[in-house]
Amino acid sequence: MLPTDTPDPIVAKTSQDLEAILISDDGDFKKVAGRRPNAHKPRFRKLSRVNMKCKHAVAATRIAAAITLIEFEYEIAQERADKRMIIDVQPTLIRTLR
Repeated sequence: MLPTDTPDPIVAKTSQDLEAILISDDGDFKKVAGRRPNAHKPRFRKLSRVNMKCKHAVAATRIAAAITLIEFEYEIAQERADKRMIIDVQPTLIRTLR
């Protein structure tokens, strides 16, 4: 497990190397690993993320509500050339970005 103050690029690299799904509540994380990587940021082209866009108090409840969708989208992504999965979890909305 990485310390909480680990820089975003290291968190992204570690998650990608472990083929893990990164759950982030960092609003600016998409600058590090956006859906459409900039030419100078190609290193996270295999990183799957769940972006928490809700308060910490409801985050666990929202993840529980989204877990079936997250698992489904992950399985779908594994069949594509672009294996990334990006899901936004908001207070009243769960959105998949393909």
